Amino acid sequence: MNSMQDLLVGLRRAPGVKGAAVLTSDGLVAASALDAACNADALAGLASYLLVTTGRALREGAMGGCARVTLHASHGKVQFVDLDGTNLVVLFDQFADPAAARREIDDACSRLRHLQRLR
Repeated sequence: MNSMQDLLVGLRRAPGVKGAAVLTSDGLVAASALDAACNADALAGLASYLLVTTGRALREGAMGGCARVTLHASHGKVQFVDLDGTNLVVLFDQFADPAAARREIDDACSRLRHLQRLR
């Protein structure tokens, strides 16, 4: 297991977190810690599409770039965090409060940015 993988596995211990993945901006999975019910490639494609279109809409509306987006769905929640070239995607169960895991997510983002600089 590499450091990025260890970090994602650790993030799954945060309140309500069901899985996490690091995705490249073009929709490829760099690392993931997802349960068997989640298709990493489908998640990567959906996340890439959502982040590109959301970022474009924000820029066209003169609101700047997209740093963090939380999507609420019927059976869960997902938070996307921009990491300058990659994205952290965190999956939550439907009853979770993403704010309860904010500290753990922010810490993971900081450590992922550090790992990216080392490569």
